Amino acid sequence: MGGFWRQLRPSLSQASDQVAADGLIAFSPVWAAAAIFSLAGDRTMLVFRDGALLGSLTWAAISVALLLIWRPRWTPLLVLLAGIMLTRYSVAMPVAGNNKMITAFMNASILVICLNAVLRYQGTAQVRENIYENMRVAARALLAIMYFYGIFHKINTDFLDPRVSCAVALYMPLADGFGLQNSLAGKYFAIWSTFIVEAIAIVSLYWKRWFAVGLLLALMFHFVIPISVYSWYMDFSSLVFALYILSVPREVSQRFYDSCARLFRVLRERFGTLGQALPFGLVIGGVILVVAVLSLYSRQAHIPPSHAYQSVWVLMWVVYGGIAMLLLSEAALSHLPWQGNPGPRRSLWLYAIPTALFIICLAPYFGSRTEASIAMFSNLHTEAGSSNHLLIDQPIDLFPYQREVAMIKASSDPDLQHFANRDQGLVMFSLLERLRKKPDQWVTYELNGVRHEKATAESLGAATHASFWERKLLIFKPVDFARPKVCTH
Repeated sequence: MGGFWRQLRPSLSQASDQVAADGLIAFSPVWAAAAIFSLAGDRTMLVFRDGALLGSLTWAAISVALLLIWRPRWTPLLVLLAGIMLTRYSVAMPVAGNNKMITAFMNASILVICLNAVLRYQGTAQVRENIYENMRVAARALLAIMYFYGIFHKINTDFLDPRVSCAVALYMPLADGFGLQNSLAGKYFAIWSTFIVEAIAIVSLYWKRWFAVGLLLALMFHFVIPISVYSWYMDFSSLVFALYILSVPREVSQRFYDSCARLFRVLRERFGTLGQALPFGLVIGGVILVVAVLSLYSRQAHIPPSHAYQSVWVLMWVVYGGIAMLLLSEAALSHLPWQGNPGPRRSLWLYAIPTALFIICLAPYFGSRTEASIAMFSNLHTEAGSSNHLLIDQPIDLFPYQREVAMIKASSDPDLQHFANRDQGLVMFSLLERLRKKPDQWVTYELNGVRHEKATAESLGAATHASFWERKLLIFKPVDFARPKVCTH
């Protein structure tokens, strides 16, 4: 086991290992930061409301992520972080977040790639070179799949409708400060620019000569969307930033690393060993001050603490995301157009994990899960045997899970009553799962024109309605039959 970890450590004295080492060192702290942004969004796990196991795994991941930011050369910490995060995701499943799903697939790739390299090669330089190059293949493929479905799922009547489009829902908070939130031209621009930016991003991932064009557009897009505060987008954008560190040409990653290393080298020379902690200390100190001010203000203006908490992390994203975007953009522009050597082709097995993600994201059209399919903010509807998709207007319906939708009318459970108040329904699988977890609650619902009064987990047989794997893998969005379909998420 000791030999395994030693082979992952950098030996920067070897010139042939320099670029691979720099690429891994550049990626590691950015991946750790993405983990922290994601973990910070799971407030219930942070305070152990979801159980001791998930709470402990969350704080263990935070600890390892902080260590990795402090010591980015220690690749074993990257492997450990990937292992903890993947374990935490597996325990928490089913998980609705698309960013968490993509992160899980990348963490799985990190573990498999590192294990393969250590078993296959003996020298440290060969191991690190192989890890770096193979991780770049996985990261680029995951980004391409994310952007593909970011386009494909949105090819539906309601996303193209400026009255309800999710693109408009994100546009309006950003345009409000300029008085353009009701501009029809602005709304259509938001809709079509989404397709254009994501299409350019896909092409640029594999057209290396002009990779920087897609990179710059993607960085600006992902930097801005968390500032809309429409949702907790910092984890999603930081994930994309980290994957781009691997996806760009090697020389760009190395220049990005050099820029960051130069800053911390100056700080160490001026302020000693702890100098490299100075930027983090200033940011944390500023955050503490902002939290204090917001807490005082919230007592006067009745601002919910959750809003103050999210505002703090948005401000942290503005600092972190802004600096990362500028440094990576500078590195990319210095190599535009890129004329380097693309290197040898990599093994096809590296695409196995991304291919699994690609297949899973087709789930809405086959009648299985609708959450965690990269259909976020797409207005997509595939339930009850119909679809608003322009290319797949009739679901293939290989699986029965979406066929029956129960419209919630009343419930003793506040969460289910919330759906009733909004005239929303749930696929029967989801309703049974909710009742199974709360056997003392009842629900009145309407299914196929028949009203069912005060049904319970016992009366519906919720305890035995699904297998372990179904409960782990299947997760569905609430269903809204109003047309046009409003943006939910």
